[in-house]
Amino acid sequence: MAIFVFLAFVVFVIGLSFYLGSKAKTSSGYYAAGGQIHWGVNGIAFAGDYLSAASFLGICGLIATVGYDGFLYSIGYLAGWIVALFVVAEPLKRLGKYTFTDAVDANYNSRGIKLAAAISTLIVSVCYLIPQMVGAGVLVEPLLGIPHAWGVIMVGVIVITIVATAGMASTTYVQFLKGALLIVFSTALVIAVLGRGLTTQ
Repeated sequence: MAIFVFLAFVVFVIGLSFYLGSKAKTSSGYYAAGGQIHWGVNGIAFAGDYLSAASFLGICGLIATVGYDGFLYSIGYLAGWIVALFVVAEPLKRLGKYTFTDAVDANYNSRGIKLAAAISTLIVSVCYLIPQMVGAGVLVEPLLGIPHAWGVIMVGVIVITIVATAGMASTTYVQFLKGALLIVFSTALVIAVLGRGLTTQ
C-alpha cells in the first residue's frame, strides 16, 4: 500500500511538472513562474520548503537532545527566511534578476566576481543538499525496502526531473503539496499526542 501511494504521488508530481513546463516558455516563466502563483499557494509552499528533512526531523531531534537551546535555534532558523526575504529576494526583484550571480554581474560587470559568486552558490547549495538527500534516503529506505544509496539516487532523479521541466512553477506546487500534507499530518499528530496528556507515561 505504501509503495502504491508513493508511486502514485511521484507519477502525479512528474506529470504536473511536465504540464507546467509546457507553459514556461520564457526565463520569467522558468525562474519566477511568471509571477502568477497565488500568495496563498506561495505561503504554503514556503512552509513546505521550511519543513524539510533538516528542520522537521533535525530540529525535533535537537530539541529532544538539548532542550530549550534547540528551541531557540529553531527560531533563528525561521528568522533566517525573513532576513533572506528583505536582504536578498527584494533587491533581486528590483533589479529584475533571478539569481545572485546575475545580480552581482549587473552591479559590477566583473568576470572574477561573477565566477566567485557562482562557485560560492554552488558550494552552499551542495552543502545544503547533502543532508537533504541523506534524509530523503533515510525516509525512503524503510518505506520502499530499498538500500539507502538507491533511495538517495531515486529521489535525486525525481528532484532533477521536477526542477528541469518547469522550474519555479513545478517546485512551488510540489512544495505546496508537501507543505499541505505536513501541516495536516502534523496537526493530527499534535492532537493525538495531546489526547494522551502531557506525560511521558
